[in-house]
Amino acid sequence: REMIQHRPYDHKVDVYSFGIVLWELMTGMLPFTNMTAVQAAFAVVNKNARPAIPQDCLPALSHIMTRCWDANPEVRPSFNEVVTMLEAAETDVVSNVRKARFRCCISEPMTTD
Repeated sequence: REMIQHRPYDHKVDVYSFGIVLWELMTGMLPFTNMTAVQAAFAVVNKNARPAIPQDCLPALSHIMTRCWDANPEVRPSFNEVVTMLEAAETDVVSNVRKARFRCCISEPMTTD
């Protein structure tokens, strides 16, 4: 966001990007596919557009994403805070996300053939 507006920026732009990448990992999709890159940049900067969080997203992961892509860089967490939040969510993530999204993978043993 800051980069699009040609404003001074720091590591918080990477925190923003991490929030978007986390969303991509959770959904398996790219955000704003119904827009051109210019339209998406305009929507993010001027309309505070963000990708829709899936209804089945764990609250802890939803919280991390929304904190990371906050419009105000000063409100975004540091990466140390992101790691702490991810570690706190680990049990829920492992037990719920794997079952819900990767059921096919955990029901069949992995082979080396």
